[in-house]
Amino acid sequence: MTTDHGPRTTHPLRTIFMGTPEIAVPALRALAARTRVLSVVTQPDRPAGRGNHVQAPAVKTAALELGLRVWQPATLKGAEAALELQGADLFVVMAYGELLRQPVLDLPPGGCINLHGSLLPRWRGASPLQAAIRAGDADSGVTVMRMVRALDAGPVYREERLALGERPTLPWLHDVMAELAAGALDRFLAAWPPPAPIAQDEAAASVCRKLTAEDGRLDFTATMLDLDRWIRAYTPAPGCWAAPDGAAEVRLRILSADPQAGVTLSPGAVLVAGGRLLVGCADGAMAITRLQSPGKRALSAGEWLNGNGPPQRLG
Repeated sequence: MTTDHGPRTTHPLRTIFMGTPEIAVPALRALAARTRVLSVVTQPDRPAGRGNHVQAPAVKTAALELGLRVWQPATLKGAEAALELQGADLFVVMAYGELLRQPVLDLPPGGCINLHGSLLPRWRGASPLQAAIRAGDADSGVTVMRMVRALDAGPVYREERLALGERPTLPWLHDVMAELAAGALDRFLAAWPPPAPIAQDEAAASVCRKLTAEDGRLDFTATMLDLDRWIRAYTPAPGCWAAPDGAAEVRLRILSADPQAGVTLSPGAVLVAGGRLLVGCADGAMAITRLQSPGKRALSAGEWLNGNGPPQRLG
């Protein structure tokens, strides 16, 4: 699907942007302010949300607001891509949703650059924000790299570091990373043409895969520290959950929780004390502060307990 409203700027550097979710929108805006964006490539409209209504990607919505041409192919394989992607000096990619093949990488004379949400070579792959929080990393950041066929393995033009602080959450990191990536892109373009990029240290590489709902099932035999990072890293996506009293088909979503040292409960055992919903773990307990039953709205622990009898165990 192609929507064409024409280019917005007349900067001599001609670019094509590839991206899909909300995190890529600030980078698109930065690119449109600096260059002549010939086209914005994004994933097709797809059903989303509880109502399963068809929704446009956030990048598409932003591109149309900017008056930019939008193309939404099912894939970039085949001859159509070679025709649609002609004329640009540079491709800029952030969270597009498809690995680019060599024929596409070879099209622009200035190459393809990727804005990746980690300090490469740490956390190559599909879930770098979640991986950094889950691992308890002190720092993260954005890498501007030249794309190669191997996953996030291309040489690096610039990195911008971000201190994660104490108990970062995924929504916070998402929003900060979106703006950091836009700023890194703007500074990269301001210095165009760039110096030669620097090869990554392959010996230091780590990989994070695409997460699924099963990755969010909490294991209360873990420590308080691990569970705290797990919940902060995976909320809201892919989401954390536990099965009450062994009913694996019931997914009780755990939206937030606080470690409770000094509480002695066996892993997974539930205790309601002083209006708090406590679940035992390896070295203490987690106080569940916000949760959601299947098909219901999110509630504080107190509200949930008012309408539900607490389970004996979660796991």
